[in-house]
Amino acid sequence: MQVNDTLTEQLAADLPSDALSEGRAVVLGLDGVPHSMLLELMANGIMPNMAKLVQAGSLQRMESTLPSVSSVAWTSFRTGRNPGQHGITGFTDRRPRTYKTYFPTTASILVSTIEEYAESRGLKAFVMGMPVNYPPVKLASGASIGCFLCPSVEQAVYPPEILDELKGMNYKLDVEAKLAFTDPRRFIEELFAVTEGYRAAMFRFWDRQKWDLMLVHFMSTDRLHHFMWDQYGDPAAPYHAEFIRLYERIDEIIGEVAARLEENMLLMMLSDHGFCGVKCEVNMNLWLQQEGFLRFHTSSPRSLEDIDGRSQAYSLIPGRFYINLKGREPRGSVEPGGEYLDVREKIAARLMELRDPQTGEPVIERVEMREALYGEETSGVAPDMVALAHYGYDLKDQVNGRELFQPGKLKGMHTFDDAFLFVNRPMKIPAGIKIYEATDIVAEHCRCRSPRR
Repeated sequence: MQVNDTLTEQLAADLPSDALSEGRAVVLGLDGVPHSMLLELMANGIMPNMAKLVQAGSLQRMESTLPSVSSVAWTSFRTGRNPGQHGITGFTDRRPRTYKTYFPTTASILVSTIEEYAESRGLKAFVMGMPVNYPPVKLASGASIGCFLCPSVEQAVYPPEILDELKGMNYKLDVEAKLAFTDPRRFIEELFAVTEGYRAAMFRFWDRQKWDLMLVHFMSTDRLHHFMWDQYGDPAAPYHAEFIRLYERIDEIIGEVAARLEENMLLMMLSDHGFCGVKCEVNMNLWLQQEGFLRFHTSSPRSLEDIDGRSQAYSLIPGRFYINLKGREPRGSVEPGGEYLDVREKIAARLMELRDPQTGEPVIERVEMREALYGEETSGVAPDMVALAHYGYDLKDQVNGRELFQPGKLKGMHTFDDAFLFVNRPMKIPAGIKIYEATDIVAEHCRCRSPRR
């Protein structure tokens, strides 16, 4: 695995001499919890255990990945690499030399995860719920429980011997999301049930194994935000109390974790992105059609496989753009080199001109080119450019959409710049730290770092 030597040296320079000394480490991932919201919850007395830990430790706002997608960001944390290097750039990715897409799995990760590298150094690891962990990473001496992407609990555990125990605990991988629309009350009940199952499993394996590295990810916060973000800020909202109650329960679990920490044990807590409300969805493939960059050979395309060879670009969520490049795409039209660069610049310039027709507000905050975003050495699935939207504009990719702007189906969406990072050590965490740089702190503490390059 790769680590950022410059960052590690910067962190170490601000620490007491024993602050990164070797020891065991616990990482709690709270999916989609914004730094700004965490400050509010602590200030309002809703998360007293978290507030107590922060007083003695270090809390910093953190940047996610582009795109700010859970499978992308958590893989960046688990590998210490950016998305262009580890090979996962979305919940769906483009199959090289085709217009087909697929759902990335552990087989799609091009480099070792921190739990795999720890085991190679003779350490025992336990990982639960971390995206992308399907099929679950096979840890010879530890245990691996898959994430919400697994089709079933039966396909989510390694070694297989722990399956019956999990099933006996009523362990669920994830909440049934559609309940948020059909039966909100039951949706909330399932959120709590899934959270309790993760808590019970975490502490059972905490007590059973002499692990060196524990990685546990809670998805229930992300689910709550996507479907009930509008319930948070309005005390009169019908499910506001339940929204707050889930955070009170998360804080109680954090208190239990803190009470179990041994001397010199590192506790890191982090989120993979922030959250905000949705103003509207914006269909980027329709926008490309309107701007003349994308065509289909049918008036009712069913997928990107219906793309016309005269097209110059197409998009995948959220805000990933691919140039229809000769020699790479099956019906590529854009020549590598100067024409490729020119098409990218034209698309980027026009994206920056895109405005909300209702308010006149700009939709796109900035556009990043792949080499600036990921470096020169990137995987074949990396997008050619990524657009970051302003808060509230949820970038979509329907190929058969008829409306450029339409109401959002979800109440909340991910943000890039409002994730959080906490470490139970007094340390100066650099402003603007990225999620894949936070890996260094854990790797250094567990002494599972690769040789310096």
